[in-house]
Amino acid sequence: MNGTIISEEPQWSRHLKFYIFTSIQLPSVCVAVYILYRFYYSTKIHSRLHYHSLLTLLTIAFLELITELPLTLQFLYSGRVRPASSWFCLVWIWYNCSLHSMNLFLMAWTSIERHILIFHSHLLQSSQQKFQRHYLPIIFSLFYIPLFYFICIFVYSCENTFDYTIILCGSICYNNLPWLAAFDWIAHICVPSSIIPVASIILLIRVVIQRKKMARTLNWKTIRKLTLQLMFISSLYSIFWVSYALVIVIRLYFIPTFLTVIINYYFFYSPYFVQLFMPFLCLICLPELWRQKLRVVPLI
Repeated sequence: MNGTIISEEPQWSRHLKFYIFTSIQLPSVCVAVYILYRFYYSTKIHSRLHYHSLLTLLTIAFLELITELPLTLQFLYSGRVRPASSWFCLVWIWYNCSLHSMNLFLMAWTSIERHILIFHSHLLQSSQQKFQRHYLPIIFSLFYIPLFYFICIFVYSCENTFDYTIILCGSICYNNLPWLAAFDWIAHICVPSSIIPVASIILLIRVVIQRKKMARTLNWKTIRKLTLQLMFISSLYSIFWVSYALVIVIRLYFIPTFLTVIINYYFFYSPYFVQLFMPFLCLICLPELWRQKLRVVPLI
């Protein structure tokens, strides 16, 4: 997944991103911890199917904020990859690609699953149906993506030339194999990046068209909530992922030098904003986590 970063980044650009990321990171981590805590202790919430994908997305975002993002922040501050070793570079690239692609895959599945939850809930009645159509896609995303990058990075035999003055040590050598690099970008970035906005817009259209019919049902509030949740979160992914994927496709197949500097210095870092803002969006989209009923305390 990692693109080729071809030049050393100027100090002012690195420090600007460093201070932007650090200013958001701490409150984002605190909000994520709060939401995960409430999820854990609320049986009513974590027993519902439509919360599972959001919980998984939030967990991945939280892991990236406390483990992978600090590595990027260290680079942005110092301008060097530390420790400067090929083994560290391989592990970092694998971890970075796995987290980003898992997150994108899961969000694409969440966009599709909302159609099932709203319009075809009868397909999730039995335990077998729930496993096949709900749990299995989540499990697949969590295991397939890391395994794919493990094979490409650690098993595929090629010679890496790392530059410790470039984020993620530059590029990984499997990108030099055209068909593999193309498959990686198309299957793991372009396709899920396209599914997210398309599935979300189609869901909104379907809900609007059938609004009068569904408004008479007891589940209308739930349907509206599920739709709004998806629209909010998919907008976040669309803003930062779709534009990035589109620019990379233009570079791969049409204009290799298209927006080189902007990609290296800005677009490459845009997926981090998805993880940074994800906890805040979850907090907004899940008011049942923080709304407390007022208790009347008797005076006597």
